[in-house]
Amino acid sequence: MSKRNLIQTLFLVLTSAFLTSVIVLGKNSIHSICPYAVICFGMLKGNLLTLSLGLASVGIFFGILFMILAMFWGRVFCSYVCPLGTIQELLYRITHKKRLRQIPLFAERKLNKIKYFVLGISIILVICGFAWLYIKLCPFYSLSLLPRLVYLGLFTILVIVIGGVFLERFWCRFLCPYAALLIVSQILGGLFGIKRKKIRRNMECCTDCGICNLNCPMNLDILCDEYVESIDCIMCDRCAEKCPKHGTITKEREQ
Repeated sequence: MSKRNLIQTLFLVLTSAFLTSVIVLGKNSIHSICPYAVICFGMLKGNLLTLSLGLASVGIFFGILFMILAMFWGRVFCSYVCPLGTIQELLYRITHKKRLRQIPLFAERKLNKIKYFVLGISIILVICGFAWLYIKLCPFYSLSLLPRLVYLGLFTILVIVIGGVFLERFWCRFLCPYAALLIVSQILGGLFGIKRKKIRRNMECCTDCGICNLNCPMNLDILCDEYVESIDCIMCDRCAEKCPKHGTITKEREQ
């Protein structure tokens, strides 16, 4: 088990324990640890400006923290912390023990724009006072209300599971609004001259075998350049782990 897998397991256990306490005791809210609370509650009636954050204050803090980290280290939240990302990895690993499946890159680039639409819609709903409508689609919120059933949230869970069986990290790649928000943070960081860490391929050592591309959970074209410039990279190191020539792929800040 790699260092990343250990960190993933830790956060999955902690999240599961907190979710269980919410279901059993009913004293806390799942929003208090959700980083997307920065949108769902932070933008609600100017809460972020007035600091009237209430039960979601910790979640909003985490949301801002990971947005800042994304400026320097990319989407490490997605690959190390997010329990949904971890669950999707496990789901895909169980159902695809031998053959890996990737869709054409042109299709990937079109489909991964959907998450920006989801982000935009959720922001509009919050600003217009209809945050509750979007929150009902939240998978963790629907689970936190068990044994009561929230059908919109259960539908989201069904989409994540079915999509995750066919494509690794389906939710992360195409639908997750917080992933879109982290990408916006990376773009803002770049505009302010912040050089974030990126995956670097040693072109002198690389044999262009394509194993890195095949194993990338985000279906990125790692072979197209020396540095992986894609803002969809989650810095998971899968490409480096699967590379037959150790040390060919590393993490570095572009000079």
